[in-house]
Amino acid sequence: MSTFASPLAAEEKDPQFAYTLARGLQVLRAFEGQGAGLGNRDISAIIGIPRSTVARLTRTLGLLGFLHYDPQSTRYRLTAAMLTLAYPVLAQLPIRQVARPHMQALANYAKGSVSLAMRGGLHLVLVESCVDPKAVTRPDIGAVRDMADTALGMAYLVGLGQPQREALLSELLARMPATPASARRARKSVIEAEFKRCASHGFCMASNGPGATLAVGVPLCLSAGMAMSLNCVVAKHVTSEKSMAQDIGPRLVKLAGDLQRLMGHKA
Repeated sequence: MSTFASPLAAEEKDPQFAYTLARGLQVLRAFEGQGAGLGNRDISAIIGIPRSTVARLTRTLGLLGFLHYDPQSTRYRLTAAMLTLAYPVLAQLPIRQVARPHMQALANYAKGSVSLAMRGGLHLVLVESCVDPKAVTRPDIGAVRDMADTALGMAYLVGLGQPQREALLSELLARMPATPASARRARKSVIEAEFKRCASHGFCMASNGPGATLAVGVPLCLSAGMAMSLNCVVAKHVTSEKSMAQDIGPRLVKLAGDLQRLMGHKA
């Protein structure tokens, strides 16, 4: 399933909305999590636009150097030129360099991963990630995470002002695909319980299924316009919910506080 939506109805009515540009960006985003490359038919199915249109867009993006075409497999893959689009964003985030050694220390202690994220549309994008050599999960910069069912996402929501948080949460729940109203209500109940946990303990928690991982997340607000979040993810065979709640969670809260002070932010 695609991790993004097609242009909204409001945008489609905007005479200044550049449809071709929007569709070109949709083509590039279709490659999220697709390690083996994609053909025009695959891209068409993912983003929901005609194959003939996709073919023109991939041809153009190939000529611009953002896609590479393999004639043997008839598939496209992203090129290193895509990194030049992300670098200006990363370069203007000094928090990454400040946070890295502290994040690595916690990742090593927890035997897991510690990541820093900021919003990208209706998802979170990792802008820094540190991993213990023995960790099971090895997230990297640019990876996308859901807001509604991860500790990282719920912590981000906590860090927003109430009106913005409620509006964003409503949109996230409304966009849950093929989900009955009862499931959305249940998800909202879980999220609100984590909001209360964060209010009392400073962090949210989430579990990624049996035999997988446990995670804690904390909001990180560096300024009025810079809402971010931190998480620590550890394999279940390495830790326990009790350890995450009583040890790792408080350490992550302290890390967030330390980073805010180091960046000169006054709570």
